[in-house]
Amino acid sequence: MKSDLRAQRVTGKAHARIGSGDSIYDGWGANQGFVTTSEGAVVVDTGFTTISAKALLRDIRASGSAPVRLIVNTHDHSDHVFGNSVFEEDSPLILAHVNCRSRLLELGSERMLGYRALDERLKSDLTGLRISPPQVTYEDEVELSIGQTTFRFIHPKKGAHTSGDTMVLLPDEKVLFAGDVLWVGYHPNLEDANFEGWLHALDAITRMKVDRIVPGHGRVADKSCIAPLAAYLREFDSRLRKLVRDGVPKERISEELEIPGTDEWSLKMIVQRNVDILYDRYRAFEHSG
Repeated sequence: MKSDLRAQRVTGKAHARIGSGDSIYDGWGANQGFVTTSEGAVVVDTGFTTISAKALLRDIRASGSAPVRLIVNTHDHSDHVFGNSVFEEDSPLILAHVNCRSRLLELGSERMLGYRALDERLKSDLTGLRISPPQVTYEDEVELSIGQTTFRFIHPKKGAHTSGDTMVLLPDEKVLFAGDVLWVGYHPNLEDANFEGWLHALDAITRMKVDRIVPGHGRVADKSCIAPLAAYLREFDSRLRKLVRDGVPKERISEELEIPGTDEWSLKMIVQRNVDILYDRYRAFEHSG
């Protein structure tokens, strides 16, 4: 089986592999990326399945930038980190925020077992994978030079999509790998979201000197893609709070969360999942107030 991810050059050194589809078998459309340097490749997220991770490795080798020197996990969610172990032949360092590492150690194996138990197709897609946690962590921001290429690893201090997000900035290329801090044309996963921190992180991106942004899900874009996601997060949070406060039953809420401008967005099924996860939190907050 072939990977559905499509590789494209973002700039001279930066490459993105853009996901397609939005089912579990597509890894919900999660993207991968890599940067070519004179000392080897730096990978940004390794994908969900054996297929996608091996295809990424083939693309890197075809670029002439092997071996893989460093893998960056932008956060702990399975669609971005399950492919780590495919790269062990190159013995790369894996870097992530300290909270990403701790969450992956806590939940990664259980998640892997859960997915393998869903059906035979997914079990096959995950053949040979095992949880490979980051060996190197940081807490705030760190800058490295690899093969004369500067990388800046940035953590949203207040949290955003998760408590352990990393964005990868290439200042000389004016490219940002935003991970799941940015979704373009996809409904975002909100299970671990800090809405205030996420909006703060998006605002910070608007002030960065970047021309091209690789999101965690969706097409490569520019800063114009930030406002639609920020508006979505504000609207979702505000509407869900009101619906919970008004006592609307959980099973009816997703019908009331039709946000203008999102008709064509992928991963619509995750809206109900977000409601299922966040409803009790919001309800508890309302009662505590």
